[in-house]
Amino acid sequence: MNRKTVFWFTFLVGPLVLLSYIRGVNAVPDASVYWGGVPSGMQTLIVPWMFVAAAGYLLMLYQFFSGWTEEDVASLNWPGKSPDGQGTNRLMLLYASFLVSSMLWIDATRWHIEGPSFFTAAIVIGILAIAGIASVGFGVLAWSSRGRLENANRVMIGSVMLSIQCTFWDAIYWTLMFPW
Repeated sequence: MNRKTVFWFTFLVGPLVLLSYIRGVNAVPDASVYWGGVPSGMQTLIVPWMFVAAAGYLLMLYQFFSGWTEEDVASLNWPGKSPDGQGTNRLMLLYASFLVSSMLWIDATRWHIEGPSFFTAAIVIGILAIAGIASVGFGVLAWSSRGRLENANRVMIGSVMLSIQCTFWDAIYWTLMFPW
């Protein structure tokens, strides 16, 4: 797999995430139902983090597809491992996990709201966990490269920006506050 394949995947699937949110918001009479038990005061704190997360995502996107060469991306590896040329595959796994789970979250939540059950709750929580883990994974993937690839810290900073939203606010805080 090459970097261009990963780029086109993100280029095509990324907008589908946004479309799924538009569809999800329009599928219910009151979109505030998606906030669950999150108090309105906390909503005003969380919403700006959505934009911070988007900026972090774009920072990583830039570094992976414009800031580094094909060889640089292929050399990405997990901490404690030696570069093996499979970094592009790892990156594709992270993007697929993150984008597909992000695309499915709102529909799964609506499914749970319409027919609450342990099964639907587990699906929503699992989807959010996957997105949260993948958002952290981008930074973990860049961690071992910070000494040899220029601007690896951009990916790590972008991952932190994204992870605060996807891991902390969504997968942990929202999950704890939602009235299951």
